[in-house]
Amino acid sequence: MSHLPDVAGYRVLRTADGGNSREVFIGSRLGDGRPAVLRVYGAGARRRGPEAPRMHAAVLDLARQHVLAPRALEVRETNRDGSPAVLVTSLLPGEVLDSVLLACDDPDLHRRLGTSLGEQLARLGRVAMPGGGSFLDDSLTRIMYEEGCESLLTWLDRFVERPPLAMLPAAELDGLREACREADKLLAVSARAVLTHGDLSARNVLCDPETGTITGLFDWEFAHAGHPMEDAGHLLRERWSGPFADALLTTYGASLPPAEQADLETLRRRARAADLYWIIEIASRLGQGTATLTCHRLVREIGARGSLA
Repeated sequence: MSHLPDVAGYRVLRTADGGNSREVFIGSRLGDGRPAVLRVYGAGARRRGPEAPRMHAAVLDLARQHVLAPRALEVRETNRDGSPAVLVTSLLPGEVLDSVLLACDDPDLHRRLGTSLGEQLARLGRVAMPGGGSFLDDSLTRIMYEEGCESLLTWLDRFVERPPLAMLPAAELDGLREACREADKLLAVSARAVLTHGDLSARNVLCDPETGTITGLFDWEFAHAGHPMEDAGHLLRERWSGPFADALLTTYGASLPPAEQADLETLRRRARAADLYWIIEIASRLGQGTATLTCHRLVREIGARGSLA
């Protein structure tokens, strides 16, 4: 999108940092200048049903009872005059975590940030949901179960005929299936479903680099009921090991129910197992963005090794 949208009652200043939807903007309310974040549905490439704004507001209302999430300030549905639906939320303080981690290689800062984010995951991981799947409306109780999600093997079967995966060498596909079997065993340790951010990369987290603390989690559009290790797996996709990843897993792991606790390396593999659902789906769309390249590379490496590690 090359221009800023018009939103009645607000001055739209710029596109927000972080996510890739191209429909989130920073603005201020006319009259009092109050800062705000405006998600203008349909401004980018994505299309959703009419329930999306209220559903996303409901997610924020639930999430902010437990973690540092934005406050939903206003919901506007699509108007008869054609003006788009808008969700207005509060503007959280801090700097984007990804930029801070890239700009400073101080292992102590990375550990403090990992510990602080692990504490946020621990709080989120205690928000029980009725079952796994995508939310259908703002009640957050009606769940849509994805085809093939019974196991990672059935999930792989759903996407393996798409050209990016169908063209993998037979040995890599065999190795990928073996990794899926390993992942299914790891995930079976927990049958719980919890509130899951769904896109918790370091680009959707804010922090204070001076104190090494997390100040907010934003961009909740992919929130759903998921596996307790799913958000951790997404965070580790680009930072598999190191002080940040180790501190995050150690802190989060200590909060898990006794039956789900494990050593650091087992937790790391379990997090990758939970993220493998996303990795396979995104890899099957190779060429549609930078994330598809990353996930396709991961699929090939996992397939070549026949292991999640």
